[in-house]
Amino acid sequence: MAMHMSDENRDNRNAIDLVHRFEQMISSNDSYYFDIDQFEEIIDFYCENNKFPLALRAIEHGYNLFPENMTLMLRESQILTGMGHLTRALKLLKKLEKVEASEEVLLTLASIYSQQREHAKSIQLLRKALALGSSEYADDIYLEIALEYENMQRFDKAQEILQEAIIKRPENEVLLYELAYVFDINERSAESIEYYQKFLESYPFSFPAWYNLANAYQKVGQLSEALECYDYCLAIQEDFTPAYYNKAHTLFKMERYQDAVQVFEETYAYEPPQAPVYCHIGECFEKLNQYDKALFYYRKSIQVDEFYADAFLGIGITMDLMGKTLEALGLIERAIEIEPENPDYYLFQIEFLKKLDRVSEAETIAETIITKFVENEDLWMDYSDIFFMRGEYDKALSTIQTGWQHCPQSNDLGFRQVAYLIQAGKTGEAEELMFRMAMRHAEGLNDLEEYFPEIKNNLLYIELRKQLLS
Repeated sequence: MAMHMSDENRDNRNAIDLVHRFEQMISSNDSYYFDIDQFEEIIDFYCENNKFPLALRAIEHGYNLFPENMTLMLRESQILTGMGHLTRALKLLKKLEKVEASEEVLLTLASIYSQQREHAKSIQLLRKALALGSSEYADDIYLEIALEYENMQRFDKAQEILQEAIIKRPENEVLLYELAYVFDINERSAESIEYYQKFLESYPFSFPAWYNLANAYQKVGQLSEALECYDYCLAIQEDFTPAYYNKAHTLFKMERYQDAVQVFEETYAYEPPQAPVYCHIGECFEKLNQYDKALFYYRKSIQVDEFYADAFLGIGITMDLMGKTLEALGLIERAIEIEPENPDYYLFQIEFLKKLDRVSEAETIAETIITKFVENEDLWMDYSDIFFMRGEYDKALSTIQTGWQHCPQSNDLGFRQVAYLIQAGKTGEAEELMFRMAMRHAEGLNDLEEYFPEIKNNLLYIELRKQLLS
């Protein structure tokens, strides 16, 4: 080990000596001789220290001694690419490609086309590089091709290329995770489950595969299957903390809050708990109605990171549950200061203001932020509800209809409209909409009844419940 270190030091000293000689030459306007390897060392030294203009200067001097040298041209094109001078880099690379289309030339070219958003050209060059067959870069090239397809929103092709790569490199974790991401973004959880099950038949000790399978199960709500897979993953790789966190989240979804806390605490053995972990534990205790413990962990979260907005939210919600809504409001406002782009915080702020009978303040806030988050259906419900509470049924109705134009897929906004139509005296319209909505999403009838209990007397409502939910 000591030997290796001194080698490294010697190399470093060598490079520094060379750089000194080079800089002396420039300042005294002399011309010294450096061979091509020495030029490469000087250029690398400058690049590693982010001194790109000096690196280019060294290349320029290199050309005096070695005109049209391929190595220097490639390094120059790579530096220019890094500096964002893409047109100049392209010119050089095209020249190089004619002489020798090496892997490095093709990969540098591909990265330029990628930056210029010419993804199809980039893929063509990456495939060409892959065909050269140097196994050293193959995994990276497969991944790059997949990422280019993702940039083009061609997730099917990305999936194809990753699966092809994994057949050759089943042990490559990065490829397995990237494939899981592609399945997820494509909402192909069922296919993902099938793929990883099959993969595990051949490679039962691949912990990333167990982990990805568990995540896919969690996504489709098969929580006990997910738990089992996280356990297999951890049996193989016991210090793989993401599996603990997701296992704990699964238990949380199953309302096994005490077990979730235990799993979060198991991670302490592998890494010191960060703010989110304390915050999640706080949430578990909040759900168990153990408010003191919840507050203790939320505060611990803030001790670790004083700008962790979710912990302020947690304390706020807990305070509200303890009947201290005014204090809760102050804490939500602190969370908003830290993360003004998070619409959830405003929802609680509006809710607490309504509880405190400060309805006009709630309205002002809702009115201001709805323009910023027009696709947030919960905000539209809260905003329109303010008018509903005041008996301004037409205003509530026009507000919810605007919201529905922005979120046409939302079932909640459709059902909420039913309540507003009935209160506005438009029973015929309300029943027609209720029928349409019930056909689209029968469970929404429960939410409607919870929000608007009077609906229980409506004959069509009684009939729809009997047919669709009994």
